[in-house]
Amino acid sequence: MNSNEDFTVCRCEGVTYSEILKEMDKGVNNSREMKLKTRAGMGFCNGRTCGHLINKITEDAEIETPVFIHLRAQPPIRTVSFEELSGGQFDDKKNIKP
Repeated sequence: MNSNEDFTVCRCEGVTYSEILKEMDKGVNNSREMKLKTRAGMGFCNGRTCGHLINKITEDAEIETPVFIHLRAQPPIRTVSFEELSGGQFDDKKNIKP
């Protein structure tokens, strides 16, 4: 594929279409293997953005194996409050934590 025609499939991990095609040439034929080999779908969005595209790309190569494994998007393990994210630095009402 010409580099001008290449595009990014997974923005979070920076995986391009040509990288996916290279892995498919090596024998990767489902989305789970593709995720393990290229890290596509393992970024911040956990495959919510690129998962459906990776599933579609690998679905076409799945001639030999009839079982299709979809990527799973996983939510964060636990919720985090804005106070935890800010390190307890700010309060909504005073802008400074007492």
